Amino acid sequence: MSAKGRNPLRRESLRERPAFGGWLQIGHPASAEIHARAGFDWVCVDLEHGAIDLESMAGIFRALSGYGCAPVARVPANDPVWIRRSLDAGARAVIVPMVNSAEEAERAVRAAKYPPRGERGFGYSRANAHGADFAEYARTANDDTAVILQVEHVRAVENLEAIAAVADVDALLIGPYDLSGSLGVPGELEHPKVLAALERFRSVCRSRGVPMGMHVVRPTAERVGRSLAEGYRLLALGLDTVFMESAARQALSWARGAGS
Repeated sequence: MSAKGRNPLRRESLRERPAFGGWLQIGHPASAEIHARAGFDWVCVDLEHGAIDLESMAGIFRALSGYGCAPVARVPANDPVWIRRSLDAGARAVIVPMVNSAEEAERAVRAAKYPPRGERGFGYSRANAHGADFAEYARTANDDTAVILQVEHVRAVENLEAIAAVADVDALLIGPYDLSGSLGVPGELEHPKVLAALERFRSVCRSRGVPMGMHVVRPTAERVGRSLAEGYRLLALGLDTVFMESAARQALSWARGAGS
């Protein structure tokens, strides 16, 4: 286990208690600090859909270092370069999008783990204090680093048993909207095809003992409660942009109502 303490996104930790995370698309450390101060277990930098580069991500991770909040990167693709550079910048978990087969799952894990388990390259980086903690980091990184795979396509749902069987996968994170598109019903999240795929996802994760995750983009007590009741252990709650928009609209509504 890392000197930083147990990673809340490792499989063993998720089995003990759910982990609640924030999701950042604004590439500024202040957004990360606000989430960390609020008490989130982890904060994810969205490199796939957010306008955030590696240097900005490193700054965000520095802002998180004073809090008990795990830094996470959602990489833009199942690409060893992105995975390794995100980990070198200080991520303790990577979320890898659009993993559709066991072979793709294994590729993601191998990119995130040092030999002999994987193929991650050794080097001085922010993650090991630019070399000052190199030996300790190299010794503990494989045990501390979490690998979370996104299930976002019908092919992934079809291959779930094989994906779930890949060693060192800590959790599977469902992507309902992309899944609905692959089923030919984009955005129809209540469509029977989507509901059946979600039920299969939950069933396989339960039977294989793999923690499952969900991004509740617009969280309410009812939505979060339902996700927990369904067995989701890894929950991303909202986005920084969604929180800002929602609060801004509410404040403006109150002001206009008071002035009328």
